[in-house]
Amino acid sequence: MKLARTILARLLILEQLTTTLAFLVMVLVLGADILGRELLGSGKIWATPIAVYANVFISFIGIGIASASGQHLRPKFMDRFAPRQFDAGLDRLTDAGFALFCSGASLLCYRMLQQSIDLQETDPVLQWQVWPFQGFLLAAFALASLRHSIYAVWPVLRPDITGGENSAPSELQLKQYAPTGNRDEHSQAERGHR
Repeated sequence: MKLARTILARLLILEQLTTTLAFLVMVLVLGADILGRELLGSGKIWATPIAVYANVFISFIGIGIASASGQHLRPKFMDRFAPRQFDAGLDRLTDAGFALFCSGASLLCYRMLQQSIDLQETDPVLQWQVWPFQGFLLAAFALASLRHSIYAVWPVLRPDITGGENSAPSELQLKQYAPTGNRDEHSQAERGHR
């Protein structure tokens, strides 16, 4: 579980850094385009496509950041269909199902990426190969699959849905939830966390 916690922490840092960088690229490129139009009377034709690619990157990598902070979209109306005693099991099932979905999406993205490489598809404005940008989609889904697989195996590492990032379990809480050999105590600790 220690390795899983480390992976999640480093994954979140990587996602935050890369989305911040993509946001900076988007702002700088669009800012340069606007300044060029206002000051020189001519914008840059490449600015909008680059900004769109940066925005798509932010959106897809942002899936992981939202999941890590417990802020992802979820159908709350479903909470009423099962008694609260099943919450821990349903959370695990949800994480396993989402991990499976993201694995399937990763496979589709990989096939799309392979076809783009084979066909040498390019962006019509930039004349750049599109497969590196499609690689971001593959990475986003693969990382989300990894994250939710970890949550399904170690639900104590899953952030509280209502509390966000600051409600992730502390070191002390993790030690309290560590298996002691008695399965009943461990499952009670898991239920208490939710």
